Amino acid sequence: MSLVALAFALVIGSCTCSDRPLGDPPADRVEPACLWLISPYAELADGGTHLIYDEPHHRSGTVCLCLTQDEFDGLGDRYERVGWPEEGTLLEEYNELAYEECKRLSALIEDVVDDECLEYYEAGDWLDDIYFARGDWAIGAPPGFTCDDP
Repeated sequence: MSLVALAFALVIGSCTCSDRPLGDPPADRVEPACLWLISPYAELADGGTHLIYDEPHHRSGTVCLCLTQDEFDGLGDRYERVGWPEEGTLLEEYNELAYEECKRLSALIEDVVDDECLEYYEAGDWLDDIYFARGDWAIGAPPGFTCDDP
């Protein structure tokens, strides 16, 4: 085989999906990557407080996006992030979804006069709690959420 043909075969041949080792996930595989709404509270009319959580499912509220491993890795070290999530980023999308879910769950609580949803949203506090819903964390995705193709 000529050197040119060998180089061509290595470059072109190594880029096909059929060369992916058996058992390895495809490069574009997406999975639920979820965010826990950790411990926001609602203030009640009687002066008490109530934890905002997904009462019908007896769990903390969560929101998920379908991400590849590279996208998840691209979120960076969320624990070291400083400031507001940049516009148009996945972190901004998570923050928006979490705020909407927090407000939705807060509205289900009787006699709520205020909640901490806006404070969490403005601080991006819940952005530290994003994980793939797999293994021990498989229960993290909300009931019915899937990344499977229709």
